[in-house]
Amino acid sequence: MGRTRYRPPAVTADHVTIRDRECRFPTCHRPAHDTDLDHVIPYQRNGDTNTGNLIGLCRRHHRTKHTPGWRFHLADTGQLHITTPTGHTYRSH
Repeated sequence: MGRTRYRPPAVTADHVTIRDRECRFPTCHRPAHDTDLDHVIPYQRNGDTNTGNLIGLCRRHHRTKHTPGWRFHLADTGQLHITTPTGHTYRSH
């Protein structure tokens, strides 16, 4: 969908939910159908609404992502890199 809309169409949302299976935050196993779809690069900062920029995060980790000091990067391989405010880095496939 690119920049034409904030909320993904059902086919895109379904793709992300099936791909992720559960919350993408390491060690969290909440099922993807109970997660929020989140733009890794925020929509307001020119982040696209597509499968390459959307991930499923449970509400708790979605809020954590938007807390100052946290950084999320989704690599082209689909691996999610999370850096905490203390500088620790975690990866999620």
